Amino acid sequence: MKRKTTRLTFTEEELANPNVRRAAKKAARAADRADKAKAKLSTRAPPKRGLKMDADKAKERSAQLRFGKAEFSEEIAKPKRRKPGAEALLGGEAHRQVDKQNQDENAGVQAAHEGERLAEGAAKKLKNGKYSRKLKAYKKAERLDKAADKANIQALHRKKQAEQPTSNLISRWKQRQQIKASYYARKTGSKMSGSAANTARSAATKKAKAAAAKAAQFASTHAHMILMGGVLVLLIMVIFCFITSCSVFFPGGMGTVWTTSYTAEDEDILGAEADYQALEEALRAEIAAIPSSYPDYDEYTWDLDPITHDPHQLAAVLTAIHEAYTRGEVQGTMQSIFDAQYEIILTETIEIRTRTETRTGTDPTTGDTYTYEVEVQYEWRILNITLLNFGIDSVARGMLSGDDLDRYDILQETQGNRPELFGGVSVGYGSDGSGEVGIDYEVPAEALSDPEFAAMLEEAEKYLGTPYVWGGSSPETGFDCSGYVCWVLNQSGWDVGRTTANGLWQQSAKVSEHEAKPGDLVFFQGTYDTPGASHVGLYVGDGMMISAGDPIKYSNIHSSYWDKHLLGFGRIPK
Repeated sequence: MKRKTTRLTFTEEELANPNVRRAAKKAARAADRADKAKAKLSTRAPPKRGLKMDADKAKERSAQLRFGKAEFSEEIAKPKRRKPGAEALLGGEAHRQVDKQNQDENAGVQAAHEGERLAEGAAKKLKNGKYSRKLKAYKKAERLDKAADKANIQALHRKKQAEQPTSNLISRWKQRQQIKASYYARKTGSKMSGSAANTARSAATKKAKAAAAKAAQFASTHAHMILMGGVLVLLIMVIFCFITSCSVFFPGGMGTVWTTSYTAEDEDILGAEADYQALEEALRAEIAAIPSSYPDYDEYTWDLDPITHDPHQLAAVLTAIHEAYTRGEVQGTMQSIFDAQYEIILTETIEIRTRTETRTGTDPTTGDTYTYEVEVQYEWRILNITLLNFGIDSVARGMLSGDDLDRYDILQETQGNRPELFGGVSVGYGSDGSGEVGIDYEVPAEALSDPEFAAMLEEAEKYLGTPYVWGGSSPETGFDCSGYVCWVLNQSGWDVGRTTANGLWQQSAKVSEHEAKPGDLVFFQGTYDTPGASHVGLYVGDGMMISAGDPIKYSNIHSSYWDKHLLGFGRIPK
């Protein structure tokens, strides 16, 4: 992974196209997020290797010389590797021996022994905790770097579309694949240097001359076989031309349609999706129950990636592996994908803190009682809960290879020729259980004809991908749902202050969904235990909103989750 994220530059003329301009802004924001994550990674340089002089090398070689016969034991001939867990086994055996010898339950020995165990456990968990945090930071930077690459490719594709519009789906896919290949070639600097290219050409020329000489020799001795081979090739070409001419009646070819489509029945695809959602719901319940399962802690800290997936990615990988699958036969595969996508890490931190305690004493002279304060040290036990989400796409690329991986990429690009299957957009399911579109949705151009809404949306989209923060109300602190909407409104000419979702519901003039227009607010109830409106988003038209889920993203308000919590629409007067 490069230290600096790849950034694109566009001319003013190219940015005059609104689609290119919006894609370029998204690419720049994605690069900013990736660079911010990379800046947090360790920059320590690896230790430098010292140069060895010839005299040093000779000294080393002479030290290794043997004279006469040496008695080789098996340990010398084949040194044994240290077995995994050997230190833990030795430590455990040592503790067992101490317990065995302490049969009389000496309190001092037992206390010292328990203290040693606690220290060993705390050191081990501290080491594991540091590693998991470094791993999470690296994984996050890697994920954001890939997202930046994806945004760059999208921007280049928009630019190409503006220059050479194509309406055919397969043509667009081929165009995008060419752009992707060119982008990664330039990024990795895969072109050969001049000297390497000359060497390769020279070697190729020699091989070509040798092959030509052998071919001439073969032709002189096997003329009749070559004639028969020529007739066979001619026959194959005739058949191929016939098949090709027939494919004119089926634009793109039946093979292309098959390759780019989901082959399972809708019922099985949607059923498998529901089962995967159930796995995620069980994961949410497991995480929520951790304080009950581990009650002996004073504090719990949470660092959770969003519990989210894209159902089109799930359908694509299941199709690439199983083709026309049924709901029942993919349960094992989905469990394997799920186990690879999510990882829960629990680490313990023990802090030594001090508190002031009031105590009572007695004056030895007068017998009077008095109170005094002392500083007392105590242990404060913290359980750190980390959830890592590596994403289905990352898991799929680790599971698939060759033609299966190519098939997966095509299905991703075409959405299986069924973009409407999961509600008309590529949706996933957020950490609150909601349907999400993510940060790549594009508001229809006709909605942007209203300059007031266009300015509001430009402000709202600045924070796409920002993590949810309870109580947050500014870019510096992060946002919760109401803090985000209040910020956007206040920056766009309204003055609503800082209030809750229910407070905005009370301030707004109620409108029906039919009357709602881009720039209105959409409200939900019952997303958690509170009276009235519990969630609010900015309505952008076509059944879509942008709101602070986890992270800030576009969502389909008629997904299975949001639809059952929909409260109504409101318009805030200026």
